Amino acid sequence: MDLLPARFAIVLVALFTMVAVTPTCAQSQRHWGDSLATAIPLATLGTELYRDNREGAWQYALTFASTTIGTEALKHTTHIERPDGSNDLSFPSGHAARAFSAAAYVRKRYRLETAAPLYLAALYVGHTRVAAKRHRWIDVAGAALMAEVSAEWLVQRTPNSQVVVSAAFDHRHVGMTIAASW
Repeated sequence: MDLLPARFAIVLVALFTMVAVTPTCAQSQRHWGDSLATAIPLATLGTELYRDNREGAWQYALTFASTTIGTEALKHTTHIERPDGSNDLSFPSGHAARAFSAAAYVRKRYRLETAAPLYLAALYVGHTRVAAKRHRWIDVAGAALMAEVSAEWLVQRTPNSQVVVSAAFDHRHVGMTIAASW
C-alpha cells in the first residue's frame, strides 16, 4: 500500500497546526487556548498516523469522540451558567476536554512521562478559558475527568513504543516537538 498520500496529508495537517498557533494569528491568551485546543488533538492524531499506528490512531479517535460527546451531553444536561453569564453551557469545558483527551490518551497508551508536556499544555488551555471568564476551574477538572475515563476505557497500553513530546511556552510563543521511534 502506498503511504505517500497519507503522509502528505499528515504533513499538511502539521503545517496547518503550526500556522494556527503562530504569533501572527494569536492576539490574545484566549486565542492561544483556542488554537491549542485544536492543535493538540490534531498533533496527537497526526503523530499516530505518521507512525502508521492505525490501532493507536483509532483508539485516540474513539477517546476524542467519547470525550467530546460526553462533554456536550453534560453541557446540555447540567445547564450551569458561564462566569460571564453568556449561556448555561459551562460544565465541562469543551476546549479543555479536547486538549485533555490527547494527554489522557498518550498517558494510557505510552506512559505519564511522555504525556506530561501534553498535560501542561491542556492545563494552559484550561487557564485561558478561566482567565477569559468562560469557565471555572471545576469545569476544567470535569473535562479532564471525562478524558481520563474515556482513555481508561478505550486505550490499550503499548509496551515497547517510545514517544517523547516536549512543549515550550513564553509570553509570545508556543511550541511543541514530537519525537517517536517505531
